[in-house]
Amino acid sequence: MGLSKMGIIAAPTKEPRAVIKQSSDLGAIFVPALVVILRCQQLLGAVSLSFYTQACWFSWQAVLASGIVTNHICVASKFLRTHSVVLGKAAWQTRSAQRFRRKVEFEFLTLMLSSTGNSICLLVFWPGWWLLGLGLLAARLCVG
Repeated sequence: MGLSKMGIIAAPTKEPRAVIKQSSDLGAIFVPALVVILRCQQLLGAVSLSFYTQACWFSWQAVLASGIVTNHICVASKFLRTHSVVLGKAAWQTRSAQRFRRKVEFEFLTLMLSSTGNSICLLVFWPGWWLLGLGLLAARLCVG
């Protein structure tokens, strides 16, 4: 009698397992659904991996193409710069450009030597502008 009491009181040594019988309704419903869900997940993973690799490849091609385009633009800008300097020097030496320069020079000198020119020079080059600017900067830094 002591042995049977001992068997009832002692805890089992194996872990219990949940077993779904194939004949049960839950197994018949959920197992095919899980199979379908897992297959859909695998297909979705394969498609997303394909999209990811294509996006990486296209972005790498875009980086390479932008480097090539940038290089061509740099070469073209150097070409245009050198030729525009040559054309600018040639245009500067033309007779019409020399006449225009003389006219602008004359107008500038007549403006500066007149009474109006003196007032404009005082207005533009007055040293008090530096003091006003520093005062405004200090006020802005103090007030915020």
